[in-house]
This record gives sequence, structure tokens and C-alpha cells, in this order.
Amino acid sequence: MFSEMRPPNVLLVLAAGLASAALSYFGTGLHPMWPLLWLAPIPLLAIAPRLRSSTAFILASVAWLIGGLNQWNYFTRAIELPLSLVAFALIVPAIVFGLGVLFTRSFLRRGALFLASLAFPVYWVACEYLTETGSPHSTWGNLAYTQMNLLPIIQIASITGIWGISFIVFLFAGTIAALLSGIGKPRQRRALAMTVGVIVCALFLFGEWRLRSNPSVQSVAVTLMAKDVPMSVYLGPEQQALELLREYADEVRRVTPIGTQVVVLPEKIARVSESSMPQVDALFSSAATAIRAAIVVGLVRRTPSGAFNSSRFYSPDGTLGANYDKHHLLPGVEPEKPGDQRVLLDQPSGRWGLQICKDMDFPKLSREYAGEGANLLLVPAWDFNLDRWLHARMAVLRAVENGFALARSARNGLLTLSDNRGRILAEAATVPGRFVSITGKVKVAREKTFYAQAGDWFAWLCVAMFIVLLASRFLGKSGRV
Repeated sequence: MFSEMRPPNVLLVLAAGLASAALSYFGTGLHPMWPLLWLAPIPLLAIAPRLRSSTAFILASVAWLIGGLNQWNYFTRAIELPLSLVAFALIVPAIVFGLGVLFTRSFLRRGALFLASLAFPVYWVACEYLTETGSPHSTWGNLAYTQMNLLPIIQIASITGIWGISFIVFLFAGTIAALLSGIGKPRQRRALAMTVGVIVCALFLFGEWRLRSNPSVQSVAVTLMAKDVPMSVYLGPEQQALELLREYADEVRRVTPIGTQVVVLPEKIARVSESSMPQVDALFSSAATAIRAAIVVGLVRRTPSGAFNSSRFYSPDGTLGANYDKHHLLPGVEPEKPGDQRVLLDQPSGRWGLQICKDMDFPKLSREYAGEGANLLLVPAWDFNLDRWLHARMAVLRAVENGFALARSARNGLLTLSDNRGRILAEAATVPGRFVSITGKVKVAREKTFYAQAGDWFAWLCVAMFIVLLASRFLGKSGRV
């Protein structure tokens, strides 16, 4: 069929590549514009059947590589990766995208309209999931996070986890590309358009219904507080660290509104030796008693057996209610020892859980908290300024997946309070040299989402479907490429 079609002219090929590159540049990265990702693959997928396989692969890979340059400053300046790792972080996703275009192209050239529309979303989700299972950064870089401002669509995460979001975005793109490619009979094209149109509309309707559903809830008044300080303060002498902790305790006493139930401070405010921990505990126990609210403090505990990135919970009566040690440390940056225990605290409003920053990049840990009944997660964090929006929204998506509310306090980042539907109830950016705080009420409910109970079933389904499609490509009759 395609042997009879004229190849597109050079200008059309370049236009398709540049369009996809521009759409991916602005539709992905640290500050994505969510509608653009729905469109980004379409020009390349639609034109690929008319091109040689090598041309289609190179065009798609280069276009995605150009789009990935939106994170150049982040990689080279914010987290200061070596150029070899920057190249790896940019080139590998580009190659994966190029292979996905070739995979879809193979079905388009066979005239398999429905399979072609499924090929790219199934391939992409399978790749994302297999990457997540082996990566020390888990779901960082997953394109589902680009859709966090599209609240109705992200509700599908309560059923499928993060994987359903990428799937529906690329199912739309794959379908439009298949229709634009010109393959298939009119009846098949109408059937495909109607089928996928119904699926997309159904997901939007489900999302709207879930956003408007009102389970039995209670309110928790939360204050979030942080102050950005130079790295030299964090790495400085312990006396300087203790002084900063006193400033935090004084600020908690000064600005916490009456009626607040819990105050969350950021991650790694200071590094404190074991001999000084009683002094720190006394400081925040006194503050908790004074404001009649619980306080969550993030700091590094230096012990003879090693250092731990910890979150300490002080009850309103001044007792040290719990200590949580961060499970997932940033490789090459955090030398502390990882913890392995979850911490849940029974409160009148339900069960509160403790995590720290990068822990919430890992869906499994949050799912385990949900399985134990957590309805509010208290999360000290420390971001890199440029990634403040994205990293906060990664944590918010864990709340949508598992049905708990979120109170996240990040230095060099955002103070974020969100409900179990992903709605941002209060948010403020931290600034250098002075305290920033916000207070809000978040509704909490004990809600068992399907995803929290079933886990990554949809990701495994996509892996299985990809294997089947791959097998059909090699074992079945195919058109000449």
C-alpha cells in the first residue's frame, strides 16, 4: 500500500520534526504546558509510514532530543551533573522515543489501524514501568506528571496508578496520527475515532465525578513553614545549626494560628550530633506544648553508627511521638543511611503518616502507607528551586493514587497543601533569608482506592500487550518495510 504513495517532500518532513520538537519542548520538563504533550508525537507518527525506517528513527530521535533540552539548565546548573550523565539523560529517552515511532510505523504500514493506535501508548507505558522498577530515581521523568494541572484526567491514577495517565495521552496521539496517516477504510476510521473518543470522554466524566464526590470527611488545620538558607549554614558548625533550629522554634511560636493541629517544617534543617539531640527535643517539645499542636521537624541525626535523614514528630503534649528515617536517598548526594520502617500515628482525624521528600517519588511506599490506613501524609522536603513545581506535583499524584491528603514543606521549593483529589488548597514558594508560612484546612477521609489495593496491574497489562504486539509484528505477516 505504501509503496504506491509518494514520499513527503523535505519541507514537510522538516516541518513535522520541528513541530514535534517544539511541542515536546514546551509540553514536558519542569514547567510543562499539559495540552502540548497530547499533540507532540502526532506529526512524527503520522509521517513515519511514508519514510524509510532509518529516516523515521533519526527524525523522531532528534526531535525528542531537542525537546529534552528544556532541562539543560537543570541538569548542568541546578544538580550539576557531569556532561556524560547529561548526555545519557537526554540521548537515551530520545532513542526510546525513536524506537516507539518505528514500532507504531510497523503497524501503520501493515494497515492495522487499531493496533497502530495502541502501539505507542502500550510501548511507552511498558518502557516507563520497566525503567521505574530498576531506577534509583523511580518515577522521576515520567510524562504523566506533565498532566498535573488537568485534574479530571489525573483521577484515573486512583485506578491505574500513574501509568493510566501516560496511556490515555498517547492513545489520543496515536489515534489522531493513525487517522491522519490515511490508512484504513472509512468504516474502520470512523469506528476507531468513535471508540477512542468514547474512552477519552468517559475518563473526563469519571474525573469530574470523582472531583465532585464527597466522602465523609474531617478537617485538619495544617501550618507549613520553611526558610531558605545558604548551603554553608547547613554544612557549618553545630552551634550554628542549633541557632537555626531555635529560630524555627521561635517562628513556630510566633506565627502558628490558634487551632492549628500540626506544623510541618522542611527536610534537613540542620545536622545534629547524638549528644545534642536532647537539646533539640526539648526545644520542639516546648514549642509543641506552647502552640498546642504537633510539630514535624526534618534534620540529620549523626550517631556513632552513622547519620540518618530523619523526620521527628512532637505531639501537642510535648512528647516525642515518633522518628522516621528516610528510605530513598539521593544517590551521590546523600551519604546518610536509609531507613526501612514506616511510621503511622493514630489521631482523632485518622492515621497520619511520615515520609521525606524523595520517598514520595516511589509509588510502592505510598501504597503501603495507604494499605495501613493513612489519610494524611506529612512530608518535609528539600528541592532544587528549578524543580519546585514538578517535585511537589509528584508527591501530589501519590495522594491521588492512594486517597490521602498531603502536607509537604520544602525548603528551596514550595509549601504545598493538597487534598486526596490533587487539588492545591494552599501553596507558597520559599525565599532566601526569611521565613515563609501558610496555613490551611485539609479534608481527610479514609478512602481505599482501587490502585492502592491492586497495585501496578495496569502497567503489567501494558507490558503484556506490548509483548503480544511485538510477537505479532515478528511472527505475523507484515508488509515490507
